[in-house]
Amino acid sequence: MKQFIYLFLGLLLLFTSTTHVAAQEVSDYSRLSDDEYSKIDLPPLSVLFENAKNSPIYEMADVKAVIERKLLRKEKWSFLGFFSLRGSYQYGMFGNESTYTDVALAPYLTYSTQAQNGYTVGAGVSIPLDDLFDLKGRVSRQRLTLRTAELEREVKYDEIKKNIIEMYAMATSQMKVLQMRSENLVLANVQYEISEKNFANGTIESIDLATDKERQSQAQEAYEKSKFELTKSLMILEVISRTPIIRK
Repeated sequence: MKQFIYLFLGLLLLFTSTTHVAAQEVSDYSRLSDDEYSKIDLPPLSVLFENAKNSPIYEMADVKAVIERKLLRKEKWSFLGFFSLRGSYQYGMFGNESTYTDVALAPYLTYSTQAQNGYTVGAGVSIPLDDLFDLKGRVSRQRLTLRTAELEREVKYDEIKKNIIEMYAMATSQMKVLQMRSENLVLANVQYEISEKNFANGTIESIDLATDKERQSQAQEAYEKSKFELTKSLMILEVISRTPIIRK
């Protein structure tokens, strides 16, 4: 029975709520240039925590708490179920048909109608003793159920904040690594350009040029790997915090 009430109240909340659950859009990082990556600024953690309340996980826990609160209100007023009121009202036309005859008259038919209305009003009391003595207990149990739902919501919220902190710290570290590898890539590119000129002038051997080219390739690979890891962390952070990182 309680599962049915959960379902009914949940559907009612969905239809009457002004909040619409929308799919989280993730920023398109493929359009960012290398220079724009270096200018990414993470929002404060307090903003990410607050926006995370719009996540489906938190909203589901919050809806459950709302349902339990409504059920608690219902239990507080459940004593009204001991009383009942009834009433009815009727209106209609009443018809009377009769036949009359005697020894001197031929039989003849008479028919008459009359409007009538009527109503009934009543009240009743029915108090099952088990429900009466368990009334306070049901209210207490529902309070505990509500408290459990509220604690479950807070547990979910703490889990979300923990995930946000982990991804935030990871992204912050990866941004610093990306900056260092970007500088290394710049130096590797400059060194390779110098080696190309020196090789063209005949001042270095081809093996020296190949060595600098290998260093440039390794620096480029390390930079792209760091950019990939940072992009992944930022996208996950956007999803769990429901907050766009890239400002449009």
